[in-house]
Amino acid sequence: MLTNRKHLHIALTSCAIAISTAWAPLSAQGGRQARRAVVATSPAAVAPEVRVEPARSVLRNLVGRWRVEIRFAGNFDGAPDASGTRVVAAMFDDLRLQWTEALDSSRVKSQGMIGFDSRTGQFYSTAVDSAGTGAELLTGTLDVAEPLIIFGPAAASPGAAFVLRMIDQDHFTWSPLDRGWRAVLTRER
Repeated sequence: MLTNRKHLHIALTSCAIAISTAWAPLSAQGGRQARRAVVATSPAAVAPEVRVEPARSVLRNLVGRWRVEIRFAGNFDGAPDASGTRVVAAMFDDLRLQWTEALDSSRVKSQGMIGFDSRTGQFYSTAVDSAGTGAELLTGTLDVAEPLIIFGPAAASPGAAFVLRMIDQDHFTWSPLDRGWRAVLTRER
C-alpha cells in the first residue's frame, strides 16, 4: 500500500508540474521572458526560400499579343462590354515585363509593368492610363496550386485588390476581388 501511495504521489506531482508550466503566462502576456544564448546564423539561413522558377514560368506565359474582352458583372454570354489588344514584352530579363493596351472603341490607352522581386518573393504590378490621374501600384503573391496571383494595393497606394489567374498557355483573366468585372485575355496567334 505504501508503494501505491508513493507512485500516486509521484504521478500527481508530475501532473501538477506539467499543468503549471503549460498554463504559465507567456512573455507577450506579461509573464517572465525566457532568455537564450544567441546563435549566429547566416543571412541565407534566415531569409525564407524564394521560389523564382514558378514566378518565372507564369511571367514567361504572359509574353505575347493578347485579345482583351472585358465583361461587367451579369454579362456572361453577351458581347463584351469593351475589347482591345494588349502586348506584353520582356523588359530586361524574364522576371520583368512591360505591357501596353488599347481599347477598340475608345482612345484610352494603358501601359504598365508586371514582375517578380526575387529578394522579397513578391510580384509587383504598375498601371497608368490616359484617362486616369494617377498610377496603380500593386504587390502580389503566387498560389502555385492554381496558378494565380492575388494582388493588393501597395502601402502608399489606395485601391482594390485583383486576381490574375492563368487558365492555360493561351488564356488568363484579370479581375477585382469584388467581381464587378472581369477581363479575359486570349493569346493572338
